[in-house]
Amino acid sequence: MRRYIFPILFVLVLATPFVVRAIIGDATERPSSGELRLVVITPHGEPIRREFGDAFSEWHRARFGKTVVVDYRNFGGGASDIVKYFNATSDSGYFQKTGTYGVDVAWGGGETLFSVDLKKHLLPVKLSPEVMSTAYPKPDIGGVALYDKDGNWFGTTLGSFGIVYNKDVLRYLGLPEPKTWEDLTDPRYRNYIILADPTRSSSARTAFMAIVEKQMAIAKEAAGADDKGAEDRGWARGMGLIRQIAANARVFTDASSSVPSVVGSGDAAAGMAIDFYGRTQVEMSGESRVGYVEPAEATIVNPDPIAVVKGTQNKELAIRFIEFILSTEGQRLWNYRVGAPGGPKQTTLRRLPIVPSVYADQTYFTDKVNPFLIAGTFNTRRERTGTFKTLGDQIQVSCIDVLAELRETRKLILASPAAVELDKKLGTFPFDQKEALARQKTLNAAKPLQRLELIRGWEQEFKAEYKALREQVK
Repeated sequence: MRRYIFPILFVLVLATPFVVRAIIGDATERPSSGELRLVVITPHGEPIRREFGDAFSEWHRARFGKTVVVDYRNFGGGASDIVKYFNATSDSGYFQKTGTYGVDVAWGGGETLFSVDLKKHLLPVKLSPEVMSTAYPKPDIGGVALYDKDGNWFGTTLGSFGIVYNKDVLRYLGLPEPKTWEDLTDPRYRNYIILADPTRSSSARTAFMAIVEKQMAIAKEAAGADDKGAEDRGWARGMGLIRQIAANARVFTDASSSVPSVVGSGDAAAGMAIDFYGRTQVEMSGESRVGYVEPAEATIVNPDPIAVVKGTQNKELAIRFIEFILSTEGQRLWNYRVGAPGGPKQTTLRRLPIVPSVYADQTYFTDKVNPFLIAGTFNTRRERTGTFKTLGDQIQVSCIDVLAELRETRKLILASPAAVELDKKLGTFPFDQKEALARQKTLNAAKPLQRLELIRGWEQEFKAEYKALREQVK
């Protein structure tokens, strides 16, 4: 219940620095005479910010005669903190009074962040026809849009999700290297799994959504097209699978970026990770100690967008920044080795370019893969992600806030004579997608205090379910 203590006070404390900084800016990054300034809000780490900021400034000087100070706003959190920034700036009346959020560009955090959470704060723009035709010869990958047709956002890199694991810890536990999401339910992983909190990290929520979507696809294929309720039942199985994985979790971290480092240090055996975080940890720790795998036909490939923000004072410069990132020079930074011609200066970024033509010559690539060639038949589908917004809430009340009860319940279940039957119950959520959507609707309409009461009530439901399962063991 700790996350409910003084919720309103927490929001005020969190929002204040966002609004103040939007108003006064960052005094440490003042452009000198003759320089331009672009304010970019992003969850991207310092290496990405530095490499692209420096390269864009030089690119812009060569073409337009002026360097650019890219003033990044990063509050140390994930996509959820970006949403809080915009909401706080709007709710405080600052945007209404000034006509600006104090930001020119939003960059990174996942497609859903831009398509749903930030949509009302974005300014539709048009890129040059040459940039669009080169960057996006096809509008999608595996059915997933690479850019918004109305110009609200543009994909800049591709990302997927997988499992990062520590080979030394696996040997200690007597476990084989994981290949599937289901492998993480093995009870030998108990207290050795690390996961990110999907209420704080949109990338973590996307990874969990991939697990649920895969089970929905399996259920539909097994039942046939005429069974309209198959995907709803598949949703319940997917959420149940997440519960079984969570029962092995030591902790849920606030940021998905911390998962690989914890695994690399040996404090966890495995965790769910974004591809580039996983690959970077393999490089840092060495392939003899750490591995990364993407479950075959069970993960998703999607774009990480960029967008111009409403109220920008630098629309033309913002568009130039986007077009630079989509240029050959910008795209090479994502995966070229440090020091390679056209590559990053200090840090290998290990992310996958979104422009197909860049893959034609992979001489200097760090990861010699082409997502446009290996994308399988399974990928995310908008019609299966209706519960994305509430997915974090459901994982919060069924796993995070009751983690001790969940761990103990599965431990007792697996030690009982009725282990198969009872674990199957735990592996199926007590309600399906239809009920989840109804709860989401109720939660969306609730006022802040009512929302807290709803969350508390749902948490009590899961506590009662776990207690009933433990009693069946007895």
